Amino acid sequence: MGATGLMHARRSIGRRGTGGGRIGRTKPAGTECPAMTTDVDEATQVDWVQSVLFDRGYLARIRGEAIKVYLVVIEAAGGLPDRSVTVSLNQLTARTRLSTPTVIDGLSQLERLGLVVSTTGPRGKVKTYYVADPPALDAD
Repeated sequence: MGATGLMHARRSIGRRGTGGGRIGRTKPAGTECPAMTTDVDEATQVDWVQSVLFDRGYLARIRGEAIKVYLVVIEAAGGLPDRSVTVSLNQLTARTRLSTPTVIDGLSQLERLGLVVSTTGPRGKVKTYYVADPPALDAD
């Protein structure tokens, strides 16, 4: 997948019909989640995301729906590494259209890989996630 395909995939996250087995309540028609806006040049975002996923080898290690969670967290952080973003679990589930357990599993996987770091906070409160700029993975 080149830069164009990556941009298309990034834009399609959270749209209706892109999968994700949402469990629980469904939203009425016409109540789409608003897009998160960023103030960073889109080419810079794509270059960094492409570097992490393809050049550094993380795409092969991210399993299942965790890629959607990662892209949403990156988007919320402005598309660049070494930034923190405050986002609730409800916001992540709404944006990815995934179930809460799936988002939690995805976040756990991303933390194990060192792609995001979550701060600990009181249960049920909004968490802050730090988007790390990870090193290249060793070939296995």
